[in-house]
Amino acid sequence: MNWKRTTAAALLAVMLILAACEDDPLGPDGWGSVSKDGFHFRWKISGGSIEIELTAPTTGWIMIGFKGEYQMHDANIIVGYVSGGSVSVRDDFGIDSDTHVSDSNLHGGQQNATDAGGDESSGSTTISFTIPLDSGDTWDNVLVDGESTRLMFARGADGADDFDSDWAFITNTTVTL
Repeated sequence: MNWKRTTAAALLAVMLILAACEDDPLGPDGWGSVSKDGFHFRWKISGGSIEIELTAPTTGWIMIGFKGEYQMHDANIIVGYVSGGSVSVRDDFGIDSDTHVSDSNLHGGQQNATDAGGDESSGSTTISFTIPLDSGDTWDNVLVDGESTRLMFARGADGADDFDSDWAFITNTTVTL
């Protein structure tokens, strides 16, 4: 047996396995996860829907936007907050870089976020919800399993339990759903 050839083959196999793992953010439970600038985003695609959990360091509102052009512009946005143990989540559309409105207020728009949940503790807010990958809503961007997708995360100031106050922090990242 050639020790050098066997070692090289084993090393190549390990490198290929590691390379494959880097491109696949999904854990063994089927949930993907990414953290950026204090935001923690988890997702799981099941059938024609995506389950989402978003956590950020604020006691105010938090949001995620899918496939926006710049910050909020043209993004399908889900924004939510927890107040007095009650969770409020709304499906919005980014009409420009820092303004969003409820899909229900736009012609042909509808609320598509379901199964809303959340928690507020230790200075952080978590919201969870489910949305269709393709809602058919004019104001929602179609999400595709396995596609690279631009995300926008934003949060309001501590105590901003509403859908309309200014953001305190905003950031972008890209993930493969």
